Amino acid sequence: MLKSKIIVAYRIISVLILSIPTAINIYVQGDIVNSIVAVPLITLGLSGIAIFIDGKLESLLNREELLSAFKIPVLNIYLKLPTIAWYIKSVN
Repeated sequence: MLKSKIIVAYRIISVLILSIPTAINIYVQGDIVNSIVAVPLITLGLSGIAIFIDGKLESLLNREELLSAFKIPVLNIYLKLPTIAWYIKSVN
C-alpha cells in the first residue's frame, strides 16, 4: 500500500515538473521558436528523465518481492554431492 502511494506521489510530482516549461512559456508569452522548438524539447528531455527514474523507483520498491521469490531451496543445502576431490581420488 505504501509502495503504491510513493509511486503515485512521484508521478504527480513529475507531471507538475513536466508542465513547468509550458506554464513559463504561457506566462512569459514566448515567441514562436520557443513555442515550437524549445518547450517541446525541454519537455521531452524531462519526460525521458522522469521515465528513467520511475523505472528505477519501481524496481527498487519491488526488489523485496523479487528477492523473496528466488529463495534457495532448503533441500539442496543439505544434499551431499561428490566434490571435485572425490573425482580426482577415483581417477588415481
